[in-house]
Amino acid sequence: MKKYIASILIPCLLLQFSGCYSMQRVTKEEFSPAPDYPELMVRTNEKKYSFEESNYSFQNDTIYGTGKCLLLKNDYLLFEGKISINDVEKIETDKMNNASDTTNLIVKTKEKEFVFKSEASFYSVKEDTIYGKGKYRFRNVDDQFEGTININDAEEIQVDKFNLNTTILLAAAGALIIWAIVSISTTYHSWWNPNN
Repeated sequence: MKKYIASILIPCLLLQFSGCYSMQRVTKEEFSPAPDYPELMVRTNEKKYSFEESNYSFQNDTIYGTGKCLLLKNDYLLFEGKISINDVEKIETDKMNNASDTTNLIVKTKEKEFVFKSEASFYSVKEDTIYGKGKYRFRNVDDQFEGTININDAEEIQVDKFNLNTTILLAAAGALIIWAIVSISTTYHSWWNPNN
């Protein structure tokens, strides 16, 4: 009896975990602002935003919500200023080019990565502050996002939609597995017990 229950539960669990939903690209014109997508992904020129179900809403051409944001373009920008030692998470040295002996000092804070030439004229440390002239970029991490996105700024929109073909395929595979297990177990059972 346990085998029969397991043979029914395993395909049902596979169907549940693999899901009947898949991310599908839609154009701005095809996009319907419905707050019931299990997941919504919007990519702009510089960032990729993702929202889970019921963490966003629509008003006109704007998405309001809480989700995750990933930087796509992360070029270095010029920097001249100071960094508090208390904000520093990590300091490294890096040789940019094996042919030259020039090394760089890389200072990482929670949000930014600063790069200074490893020469006294490009940075100095006084008390609990680093003063420097170099470049910086934002660290490319998934950050929590709370705010608005204009749909007109989107280059790509993906929504989690119900996929009927996948559902039918998974259900058919589950039924086939159940049939195979029942068939094998009954054949095996009658082979060992010829009196039945």
